[in-house]
Amino acid sequence: MKEKKNISNELREKEEPKAAAPKEQRKGRFAPRSILTGSFLEKEGLIRQLPFILYVFLLFLFYIANAYYGEKTVFRIEQYKSEMVELRSEYISAKTRLMTGTNISKLSEKLKPENIFPSHTPPGKIFVQKTEDE
Repeated sequence: MKEKKNISNELREKEEPKAAAPKEQRKGRFAPRSILTGSFLEKEGLIRQLPFILYVFLLFLFYIANAYYGEKTVFRIEQYKSEMVELRSEYISAKTRLMTGTNISKLSEKLKPENIFPSHTPPGKIFVQKTEDE
């Protein structure tokens, strides 16, 4: 039993210096002054994380580009909607002018100065007799 206690005491002694090590690491903490001087770029931890930082930066760029593309698309859709409304109203007005312009009474008024009047007799069928030559 005494041997087990000695082993556990040895383990505790080995663990105690490890606990003191994080306090020493705190001296090299990230400080605002390191940004101003640029010394944070010299640290090895930042250099190891550089690929991840670049990846996150690219994701932010794609996110911003996607947002701009979405806004531009929505703007174009709104322009197309307003253009569709304008073209539809133009179509309806042209169709109305055509319907009223081809009315028989309107045509007869327009053609009266040229002595063209509407026929009062209905159209008849024209029969063509076939000859033996054809």
